[in-house]
Amino acid sequence: MTDMAPATLILGAMACLLLAVALWMFARAHRKEQARSVQSHLQRSLDILPSQTAIGGMQSMPGVQQAASASAVSSSTPHGTWSRLHSLLQRHLGIDAWGIAPRMLALLAAGGLLLAVLAALQGGALLGLLALAAYGLLCGFGIWRRLSKRREKLLQQLPGFLDNMVRLITIGNSPHAAFQMAVNNVPAPLGDALQQAAASLSALPDLGQAMGQLERNWRLPEFGLLAAVFRMSVRYGGRADLVLERVSAYIRDRQSAERELHALSAEIRLSAWVLALLPIVVGTLIMVLNQGYFMRMWQDASGRKMVLAAAALEALGAFLLYRLARLK
Repeated sequence: MTDMAPATLILGAMACLLLAVALWMFARAHRKEQARSVQSHLQRSLDILPSQTAIGGMQSMPGVQQAASASAVSSSTPHGTWSRLHSLLQRHLGIDAWGIAPRMLALLAAGGLLLAVLAALQGGALLGLLALAAYGLLCGFGIWRRLSKRREKLLQQLPGFLDNMVRLITIGNSPHAAFQMAVNNVPAPLGDALQQAAASLSALPDLGQAMGQLERNWRLPEFGLLAAVFRMSVRYGGRADLVLERVSAYIRDRQSAERELHALSAEIRLSAWVLALLPIVVGTLIMVLNQGYFMRMWQDASGRKMVLAAAALEALGAFLLYRLARLK
């Protein structure tokens, strides 16, 4: 027990540090929208003013001067650090598309650290790291499933939104104006994504660029297709309503084909789920119902190697079953 004390203390210190970071991120998250509105106000003010007047009259405009000072202060405060961290996570992970509040992310992180500390107290630092890795994989799987469901629901709502835009363009509105009018009363998750695009349009009125940003956030090629349509409409003109109507029909046809393939492959996917989850469920029941048996096996050197090898083989088998059952 004395040999495990230093590792346990190190894990406890790391857990407290990461928990403090998670709570700090949650405390600073609610200020993100306020800083974003200040920056968008500054950008609109700079776009509206002529270039010469903007350079000469910046000191006579207290609103712009206050916004600039607020933006400069925010870049040097902890909130600026959180904004840069959020931008990094958004660029690499698309965190805004998850639909999870910062409070829930902080609670998930705190729960994982608590589980790792408890496991380290029972079986050492290696068992704590293994429990933390298993918890991270479980949370990642849950986030992936949630994101997949949100993307599927968004694609189901997208053709109806495009039909509304086609009707508004047909009666004489521009694509930009039709987008602004059709965004209202769109349910989530499509409404949340389009509200982000509408907010970016207030600073830079480029619909193609706004849809391109949505493609990077949500990792959906349909948004990239719409961005190309809007860029072509702005650059070369033409009947954007006809192109949007064909895009809507294409999305509906593809969704129909995917539903048919989903129904035909239901047996294969169910078999893959059962084969992947059965060893995990059986191992978890053994650890919960008979802890002494598992701890005796874990404290033995050969038994520990067998447990780690079984975990690695289970991860490899689950990945292979996923690749076999994944039909596109």
